[in-house]
Amino acid sequence: MDFFRHFTHVSRGVRRLGAASVDLCQVALGLTEAYYEFYLKPWDVCAGILIVEESGGQVRTMDGGPYTVFDKSMICCNNDQIMTEMLGHIQPKVEALKRGRKVDVETKWFIPDGYKIR
Repeated sequence: MDFFRHFTHVSRGVRRLGAASVDLCQVALGLTEAYYEFYLKPWDVCAGILIVEESGGQVRTMDGGPYTVFDKSMICCNNDQIMTEMLGHIQPKVEALKRGRKVDVETKWFIPDGYKIR
């Protein structure tokens, strides 16, 4: 809730539609500039991530690292400037949550044996 409260204060508005795939497509279309979420499963985001990346957007983990569908946090933005600004807001809050053990964004979802992550 702290994330949501923070972004309602530092942005023009926060829109949550309830379906990650729809939110990601809105970023790809430029209707919204960014999307972030914890604990999304691969089947919730695979198509949306492809659409964002094909439109020129970026998808990363909340600590700024490269995103794979096995990660437990994601942030996607439709340009570099927004990504930099969003990470500046999100990273300190994620670090505080990790210290308080309220969120686990470092371990991965199940990765099949032999599957290589880039």
